[in-house]
Parts: sequence; structure tokens; C-alpha cells
Amino acid sequence: MAITKIHRITTTLIHALNYIENKSKTDDNLLVTGYGCSPEIAAIEFEQVRRNAMKPGGTLAFHLIQSFAPGEVDYETAHKIGVELADKVLRNRFQYVVATHIDKDHIHNHIVFNSVSFTDYKKFHCTASVYRYIKRHNDILCSENGLSVITIPQSKGKSHYEHLLDKKGQSWKSKLRKTIDYCILKARNWDEFLFLMDKEKYEIKCGKYISFRAEGQERFTRSKTLGDHYTEESIRKRIAGESVRLSSKEPDIRNSLVIDIENNIKAMQSKGYANWAKVFNLKLVAETVNYLSENNISDISTLDSKISELSDKLYKKKERSKANEKRIKVLEEQIKDIEVYRKTKPVVEGVPKHFGKEKYRHEHEAEFILYAAAERSIKKAFGDKKLPLIKELRAEQKKLKTEADKLWAEIKNERPQLDELRKMKNNIDRFLNSDNQHDRSRDRKRSYELE
Repeated sequence: MAITKIHRITTTLIHALNYIENKSKTDDNLLVTGYGCSPEIAAIEFEQVRRNAMKPGGTLAFHLIQSFAPGEVDYETAHKIGVELADKVLRNRFQYVVATHIDKDHIHNHIVFNSVSFTDYKKFHCTASVYRYIKRHNDILCSENGLSVITIPQSKGKSHYEHLLDKKGQSWKSKLRKTIDYCILKARNWDEFLFLMDKEKYEIKCGKYISFRAEGQERFTRSKTLGDHYTEESIRKRIAGESVRLSSKEPDIRNSLVIDIENNIKAMQSKGYANWAKVFNLKLVAETVNYLSENNISDISTLDSKISELSDKLYKKKERSKANEKRIKVLEEQIKDIEVYRKTKPVVEGVPKHFGKEKYRHEHEAEFILYAAAERSIKKAFGDKKLPLIKELRAEQKKLKTEADKLWAEIKNERPQLDELRKMKNNIDRFLNSDNQHDRSRDRKRSYELE
């Protein structure tokens, strides 16, 4: 779980940057990343871009804070998520500095970014829809990295005791909300949601209102008492909405998992649940067989080969796309450095030969700092080679962006097929394993009767 909040910086940008880049908080600045700027002189470089703004004045920068639950994420992963969120939100248009603070129990990222884009000099507008966009992609990144995603419900009133426990995340209702949110994220239909809740060791009671009871809990909790987002109708809608986002296909039973009736505690305790599980498994196996037949998959080895082939194919595309995006960022840095170098070089070379040198340097201190930083970066990137033309770098950047977008589109279209094949394989393995266990149990029973 990661929570985000954002506010404007209207004064003392340098103090904000100095605070987030504190060496004692960022593992000696190992957890500090800059884009479009050098973190140590980011305030000056931000200002250089803002001077070209179509509407000068107002907000200097924005400060986005991303906080993680204690013990849920390591330093490197937290920093990676922060950089990915900045890239997703700012789309390579705004300079930013990401700093991960590790001096508290909860790891958190500080993302300070310029209010003006260095590509078109337009300002960043922080509206309600923009914040929803940030929150949505924050949740997606958390999900992709195995972190919990919490939906904040419009809940009914809580007792004082519940409120205190909720602050610590310890109440039965708080834990149930988190489990429901997690299962909704994973499930693609209602049956799979119930299966996942059962897997999380919740007893389920279906009546007029669906209720859940955790291990050790005395009474069932009606889901509707958790808030409007947790009624059965709302849960079904949230599952359907998630399925639509993940795949254009209508969700069906094939996406569920076979229930291990022999070892399922609920099936042992409830004959009704066991009968429901048997029917569910039969439907699931029939759908699985139909799917394999439709896709000309006649045996398990063919299925394994298809999974391996498609998995390798998608992995290579993903790595290639990531390499392109990495190169695009490098090119953007090089373009920025060359532009700054060429813009500030005349100022640096314009130092008076005789009188007024110190005064001149003082008046143009920012240009001298920018020139020195750009010169270092250029030397590191190109050595003694002739500087490339910016239009050539832009052309390469455009080509790489087009290819990366195409690759990600292909991955998005092909990934559901891989997920489907893996689910089919999982279902077959579970069903065969369950069938073998049933045969062994029956053999033991016959052996006992013969003795």
C-alpha cells in the first residue's frame, strides 16, 4: 500500500530540495534520482526553464509525497516505484528529483518537480482529475510490485474502539476490507472472488447479505457494514470493472482455479459447500477443455510449449521496450545538456579581460554553475568527439518512442493470452492432482475393507 499527497511550492524551493536530498535520510544520496536536471543544482536548472514560461510567476514546483506501509517494501523497490510514478505522471516533460527517505519506520518518497515543462514551457496544472490519475497509477504500480492496494470506502460510523484499532490496521473490519480489496484485484468473476476469500481463510455465509468470518472471529461480519464499496452489488461491479480494464473479453469461469475439495477445510465442514465446489470444478474443467480444443492444444506438452514460447516472446519485447525507454531518457538528458552548454558558453567566455571579473562572475553565477554541470555531463557522454546535432538526437528519440509504444501495445494485447494459458495449466494440474488424491483415498478404503 502506498498513499500519495501533493502540494505546491511557492517559495524557498532550494530549502525543499535540500531537505529531500538530505544524505542522512537517503543513504548518502544513493536513493536520489534526477531527471532533466542534476539534483545538486536542480533549483537553478528549474529556474532556467521557468524563465521561458508562457505565463511567468506563481507556483515554482510541486511536491508529491508517496508513503508506504511499514515493512511492506525495501529501499530499492520503493525508490524504483517513485521514479516510475514520476515518469508516468510527468511523461518526460518536466524536470524532477526523486528522493527516498529511510530514516523513519515507514519508507516514503519525495518527488519535487518543476512547474514548467522544459519541452514546451507550459505549466503543470494540478486538478482533481490529475490527482485521480496519480492515485490510479500509484495503485497500479503497487499492484505490479506485490504491494496491497486499498480502496478508501465511504463507510458508516465506527465505534471508538474500532477507530483506534483501524488506526493500527488491527480491527476485524479493517482486515476484512484489505482482504476484500486484495481479492477483488485478483479475481475476474464472482466465483473466483469467493474462492480467493476462502483461500484467505474466511468463512463465507451467503444469504440476503453476504457475510464473512475470519479464523478466531466470534461473529460473522456483513460486508455491507464495511461501507458502500463493500456491498455484494458493489463488489460484483468492482470485479467486473477490473476485468474490463484487464481484458476486453467477457469474464468467464475459465479464469477461476480448481478447488482442492479433498484438502479444503470448508468442504470438509460443509456438505453444501462441497457439493457446490464439485459442480464448480466440473464446469471449470469443461470450459478448460473447450478452450484448449478451440486453440488446437491436444496435450500438456503442447500447452507447456505454448506458454514457454509466448512467455519468452513477451519478456524479450518488454526488455527491448525498457531499453528503448532508457535510451530515450539518456537522449533527453544529452539534448538538455547540449542546449544549456551552447546557451551559457557565450556568457562564460564573455568574462572581461581586465576589470570587473569578480562582479561579472557574481552577476552570472547561475550561468557559470549550469555551464560547468553541462560541460561535465557532455565530457562524460561524448569524450572528445564532436557534439551531435540536436535534430539528430530528436530523430533518434522519436524513432525509439514509436518502437517502444508499438512494443507495449503488442505486450498489452498478447499478455491476456499468456495469463489464460497459465490459468488453464494451473487448472489441469490442480484437477489431475485432486483426481489422483481421490483415487489414492479410494484405494486405501478398498484395502481396509479387504483386510
